[in-house]
Amino acid sequence: MSRKMLRPFLVILLLAMLQGCASLVAETPSPRTIYPVQLLYATDRAPQESETGGTDYGSKRGRKIHYGIATINVWPIEYEEEDSEGEARPILSQPVDTAFAQAQKLGREQFFQRLQDPAYAGRGEQVMLFVHGFKRNFKAAAEHAALIAESIGFAGRMVLWSWPSLDNPAGYLTDRTTLLWSQKHLARFVTELAQQGKIERLVLVAHSLGAQALTHALFEEIGTDQLAAWNVIEQLVLLAPDIDLGIFRRDIVPAINQIGIPTTVYASATDLALITSSSLNGYPRAGDSSEKVYTFPGVDTIDATRVKQSFLGHSYYRRSYAVIDDLRLLIVNKQPIGQRPGLIQKRQKGNIYWKLN
Repeated sequence: MSRKMLRPFLVILLLAMLQGCASLVAETPSPRTIYPVQLLYATDRAPQESETGGTDYGSKRGRKIHYGIATINVWPIEYEEEDSEGEARPILSQPVDTAFAQAQKLGREQFFQRLQDPAYAGRGEQVMLFVHGFKRNFKAAAEHAALIAESIGFAGRMVLWSWPSLDNPAGYLTDRTTLLWSQKHLARFVTELAQQGKIERLVLVAHSLGAQALTHALFEEIGTDQLAAWNVIEQLVLLAPDIDLGIFRRDIVPAINQIGIPTTVYASATDLALITSSSLNGYPRAGDSSEKVYTFPGVDTIDATRVKQSFLGHSYYRRSYAVIDDLRLLIVNKQPIGQRPGLIQKRQKGNIYWKLN
């Protein structure tokens, strides 16, 4: 059956599954095991009143960038994961779960003062920026950013960019339009980080539609000349990128190679969200390997099809510690791809990609 014929079925299936997705929290943690972590955030969501007090942000577009600091409760969890042979795999990272506690507004100057203040956890010269994907409210996005940072043991500052996703499974087309509006703000914020933050090392991580927003902000709004002049971007990591494959190959990959930014793409053949997106958009997505694993010159491609998956197969970056461990080795340990355990080299018509076992 062709993608065109499958389209109505896939859309209905996706909406039904998204409506029924369960919470990530597996059990109620003991109060003694909970510890708070703080992450800085910037958003172009419009502020709204919080039901519990403090600061909150909804799904409406704001007119400017808002800055702040969020507190996330974190606790360790018991976690087991099998490899493709059914054997228990050792976990290098710290399995944790997270729950949003509160957010506090900061002025722009306060934000960058906090970024550099040694009194706060993490070294300000090392920053990881996380851009979330489709159907994520502000609180969930902050929880996921904290989960990545705490799981891999990132020693620098975690910063979240949150764009005004509708938090609605039926809002995909609206979210895709909102990205075009938001990417100018994101480009401005990344520029501020690079120029005002006195950063020596900037790691950029984006998931799903957030990968589209980030790459377009970098290579369309900011441009290769300015990016090359900064010389601070150490890694670009695209998790299940919902980016048009042709545009990625024609426009983004040459720009990545021109600047020399080490880039990693994680893809899966069982990512129903990206399979549906490929059908809706009429062209394959860079993170959808259901037809084949796409490879790109100068970019490391990792096929995560075999790892533990969420119901939709789209959130393996926080469901699978095979992926989280690989992120730890990539971002924290700075280990080359050919030396990271759990990765098997594959060849496809002379092109190399890597499969997570």
